[in-house]
Amino acid sequence: TPGDFVPASRYNALQRELERLRAQRLEPPRGTGITELSKEVFRLKEALNVLPESRGPVLKPSPLLQETEKRHSKVVTLYRSHLLYAVQGHMDEDVQKLLCQILRMQRLQEQGR
Repeated sequence: TPGDFVPASRYNALQRELERLRAQRLEPPRGTGITELSKEVFRLKEALNVLPESRGPVLKPSPLLQETEKRHSKVVTLYRSHLLYAVQGHMDEDVQKLLCQILRMQRLQEQGR
């Protein structure tokens, strides 16, 4: 999975860059010379080399990834407690709406897995 090797945000950014470069390769602008095409091929190869599938397995997550996951878990816990307060009527109506929206987004994300 993406998060096992590099942070998911970095992985997604690299995937988007790879797609952009592939699209450019499929439809090169008129007048593009061999040198420009060679540069495109080089950038594509570099993007592929950075993807986790092309590297060996990593034995344990990096400290940065562990810290990021820890912070994410704390944020999720905080949001869940805020949501509980909102459901109990102890929170501003706007905050309650936002938290319900976050919960819906989380459910949609889980359904997509």
